[in-house]
Amino acid sequence: MSFDAPRVCDRIPDSPREKARITRRNKLLALAAALDDLGLRARIVEYTLRPTVLRCWNPAEMGRTISVTCERSTGAEPRWRFRREPGERLIADAEDVTGPDDALEAARAVAAALAR
Repeated sequence: MSFDAPRVCDRIPDSPREKARITRRNKLLALAAALDDLGLRARIVEYTLRPTVLRCWNPAEMGRTISVTCERSTGAEPRWRFRREPGERLIADAEDVTGPDDALEAARAVAAALAR
């Protein structure tokens, strides 16, 4: 049995907007994996009209969660950055994040914020 539909990972983004969405999601997944290495949990929440966020929490404690978004900054030199949502508090630079090892700095910042 054969399917004609391409796999999601093989598909080339059609537009810059779709490429940005895929990049944002991959960077958030890398942060989620880094958080898992620290013993924290995370879930991607995708909204249609609002930004995609990564909701993070400590399973050992009940209550507090932090939402993190990954957005490309504007200006002369645009860069990907992890920010707390809501608000514009910068967590870490995400430009070079391609995997969990690259996102450890941001994961430690999220863990520190959860510990407060």
